[in-house]
Amino acid sequence: MAFGYRQGGKIMRDHHSQTEARVEHQYPEVVAAVHTVLAEESNVPAFRTVLQQLMARKGRVLNDESVAKWPVFVIEPCRAFAGNLDAAAWAAAAVEFTAAAADVVDDLVDDEWSVETVTQARAINASAGLIWLAQRSTARLVGCLGAERAWRINDLLGQGYLDACAGEDLDLLFEAPSEVTEELAYEMTRRKSGSLVAMACQVGAAVATDDAGLIDALGQFGCHVGIAAQLLNDLAGINSENPARSSDLRRKKKTLPVTYALRCAQEEGMDRLLAWYQGVPDNDVCTEQDIASMIRELGGLHYGWVVADTHRREALTLLRTLAHATGRADLQQLRQLVPLASSRPA
Repeated sequence: MAFGYRQGGKIMRDHHSQTEARVEHQYPEVVAAVHTVLAEESNVPAFRTVLQQLMARKGRVLNDESVAKWPVFVIEPCRAFAGNLDAAAWAAAAVEFTAAAADVVDDLVDDEWSVETVTQARAINASAGLIWLAQRSTARLVGCLGAERAWRINDLLGQGYLDACAGEDLDLLFEAPSEVTEELAYEMTRRKSGSLVAMACQVGAAVATDDAGLIDALGQFGCHVGIAAQLLNDLAGINSENPARSSDLRRKKKTLPVTYALRCAQEEGMDRLLAWYQGVPDNDVCTEQDIASMIRELGGLHYGWVVADTHRREALTLLRTLAHATGRADLQQLRQLVPLASSRPA
């Protein structure tokens, strides 16, 4: 999931962006928490090294050359509700471990594994270890927040990850030649990406408050953010000058823009596009550039952008409503978490 967000007046990018300069960590307390859990909970040096390598990938909190995107989704909601920021660091560490585990699985199933020092088999095994480290991170919250609130946060973490796994499973099922509606593709996106961001925002809010309504509202906000971000990422692969750089077209993933284009292709008899996604051998061989062009021609790019922009606007509207209802103007600062949508596709 690639997107930009505002922080400190600058535009930050996630792990899909490149940066040459060393990045100063915006949340050093989260870095310290992750280091502490790794050091104290894993006592086998070789395995701990693998875990550290996974937590130092681009976009992860231990990487010195890219901005980690997940801590902000925990720390800033907690700050907006005047919560305990020391406790939020442990909660953010738990979310970091959880997101890292999800990213490992996503990269492996998409054939995008690029960590030469870690084999795919070891990465699969280590991803299970990362989930356990997330659990150990939430255990640290008992001392500063009490057992009841700590367990609530643990439940939010588990439910968010389980929903994301269900979304990943749908994504894999949809790769097979079959008809997938826009509704199903949207549900896959909501679970795979919306649920993770929703979980992170809920965890941050739950550090600060026991109000179930506020926690749920922050989850809705996070879900809108996650869906919008994922759709913008999907569109980037289609609109790229080199679509082959993304695995989505090669693996025939039925993202929301693609499913819309496929329905239009059925109505207009564009058999070449249908054949590509049905796995039918085509004498007139298509390139991924050809497929991307057909999806754009059929309006897939515009459709995906409209849905993404709708969720972006819903997230901003929810923030304004919540800030007014609670009297907490600081909630408006969470606008920095909303993905930056580029202008409407030409």
